[in-house]
Amino acid sequence: MHPAFSVLGISTFMAFAAAARADPPSCWVYFGTSATGSDRGLYRSKLNQETGALSAAVRVADKSDSVFMAFSPDKRHLYSLAEIPRLGGRPDEAIETYEVDAATGALRNLAEQVVDGSEACHISVDPSGRCVLTANYDAHYVEVFPIRGDSTVGGRSCLIRHSGSGPDASRQGSAHPHSINVDPTGRFAIVADLGLDRVYVYRLDAANGKLSENDPAFTAVPPGSGPRHFAFHPDGRHAFVVNEMGGTLTAFNWNGEKGVLSPYETVPILRGDYKGLNTSAEVVVSKTGRFVYASNRGDDSIVVHAFDPATGKLTFVQRMAEGIKVPRNFAIDPSGKWLVCGNLAANAVTVYRVDVQSGRLSFVGSVAVPEPLCVRFLQI
Repeated sequence: MHPAFSVLGISTFMAFAAAARADPPSCWVYFGTSATGSDRGLYRSKLNQETGALSAAVRVADKSDSVFMAFSPDKRHLYSLAEIPRLGGRPDEAIETYEVDAATGALRNLAEQVVDGSEACHISVDPSGRCVLTANYDAHYVEVFPIRGDSTVGGRSCLIRHSGSGPDASRQGSAHPHSINVDPTGRFAIVADLGLDRVYVYRLDAANGKLSENDPAFTAVPPGSGPRHFAFHPDGRHAFVVNEMGGTLTAFNWNGEKGVLSPYETVPILRGDYKGLNTSAEVVVSKTGRFVYASNRGDDSIVVHAFDPATGKLTFVQRMAEGIKVPRNFAIDPSGKWLVCGNLAANAVTVYRVDVQSGRLSFVGSVAVPEPLCVRFLQI
């Protein structure tokens, strides 16, 4: 045999052997929790993106009520809501800045920005990485914080209060901003206000950490719906809000130039024969944009709808209930193949295989996590 062919054969064999020994693709999964005492804080698992297996969860930060979190655009830092005990009164709001070690999944706390106010319920980071935005359900406001040169969070630069009420006196006696999301261009911030049945659009000046009213300032959903969480479609022309009180999903056309949301369809995600209290929670669009997922608490389930790119219409596909108990938040991993759900009442996180052709979910397994509320991924 010619020596060159011999060397080539050995090299090829060694390459195949190395590939066979290589670890499967994986990502870190971080869980925000409402756990207290010795269980409090943020947890982390590793997701095997070939099998859907999750490693046992370990605690990586120990701040109380670490309910929601958001990565910086470069994924090098994680910003988490938390609460700081205050003598003789309600805990203060805090935003924690963590440095992320992508190799080990470890978090290192860099700083804590304590705010004179009650704890926020939702946090996001603008696409430029220049500011953090939060929504405060009980105190009826949204706020902005600049991100400093060292990646820590500075003092509050903007606060806007919502006022008014909705038709359900028991739930909508006042404004309740429940989420704040920045559009992909970084020009607008969207706020779903459960108390007012409105989805607000603000102009965002990320460089100065300021919000200003858009024109029009908001769009309405059906009375008594209680809009909660919001998601953009990857096509840049559509968006969705899950309505906590109505058990519905509202679809919008999105004008990204003017920042205008126009609702065109509201579909049920709650079973017609369901009896009892239900509060819908989360909405997520698949990586391909072909499917929209939304969750129910009470009628514990994740509901799948197909999205028609030609018409924007939603068509029911599946109701997944296996392993689900009070699904406060869920997310789809970067590969688009796995959905991971935090089940508050089960103290567990469940994994589902996503059929990328049909959108359907199939149960894979679960791991223990105390009071999981938020799910975020970091590709390794």
